[in-house]
This record gives sequence, C-alpha cells and structure tokens, in this order.
Amino acid sequence: MMPVEEEILEFVARVVGGDDAVEIIKTIADRELSDEEIAKKTGLKEDIVRRTLYKLHRNLVVNLRRERDEETGRFRFYWSINIEHIEALVRSWKKKILKKLEAKLKYEEENEFYFCGTPGCRRYTFDEASDNFFRCPRCGEPLEYFDNEKLKKALRVKISLLKKDLES
Repeated sequence: MMPVEEEILEFVARVVGGDDAVEIIKTIADRELSDEEIAKKTGLKEDIVRRTLYKLHRNLVVNLRRERDEETGRFRFYWSINIEHIEALVRSWKKKILKKLEAKLKYEEENEFYFCGTPGCRRYTFDEASDNFFRCPRCGEPLEYFDNEKLKKALRVKISLLKKDLES
C-alpha cells in the first residue's frame, strides 16, 4: 500500500474528531508523543487533547502505548498515528462510495425522468410523472423529458476512477 497523503490523513482526522483532531494529527506526524507534549505543541487544553485522542483511538486512527513513570508511579500515555488502519479505513470508505455510485448509475439507467425546469423542483420518474398527469406536483408546471446522459457519463467516469484506485 502507498503511504497516506497528508490531506487524506487530515480529512480522516476531521471526520473522526473535528478540527482539534487535525491539529493533533499534524503535531504527532511521524513520531510518538505524550498527551502533555501534544497539548504544549498545539496550544490546546490537556483535557481537550485527551478527549480527542481517545476519540481517534476508538476509531483506530492513533495507537496508544502506556508506560509507568518510575518516579511518580503514574502511567504516561504515548500516541502515534496508525497509518495501516487509516489506509484500510480510506479503502473501506471508497468501497462504500463505489457501491453507492453503482446503485445511483443503475437507478439512472433503469428510469426515464421528467422535469418542469423550475429551480427547487425535483425530477420525477415516468411512473411519478404519469401519476401526476405530467404536471409538477410542486409548482404545477408541465413536466418534460429530462435527458440524464451527462449524469450517467459522469457517474461512469467516477466509478471507473474509483475501481482503478481500488485495484492499485
């Protein structure tokens, strides 16, 4: 697998833990840091850092290692980025998106659509349009055939790109 790009890493962090998680991930980068060190470097409060780190850990975005401090007897927690799981997570998201795009393409290919042309109104399938006597139930304008070839072409391109990406 290829290493995770910084923008993907930040996207995953934002989805899982918000903006604070992005700052924390940027700070950790490719090293292992304690929560206290992360708080100092980010300027975030320690409780916010810990809460965000636990959220990232629950989603396997970061690894946790604990070590007992010989002087105080307390545990110190050290955090690092879990690159392997992030790659798997992104791959999983891409597979889900691919399935949704394929379902959308199938829906677009299996239906004929009608539209009134009024902004804010939606397209209707042939069955829906005929049930409404080819009048928009929202605005009352006549429904006309809607050519969805551009949409189908765009979906095919996206699906093809995702499939190629998942093969590599």
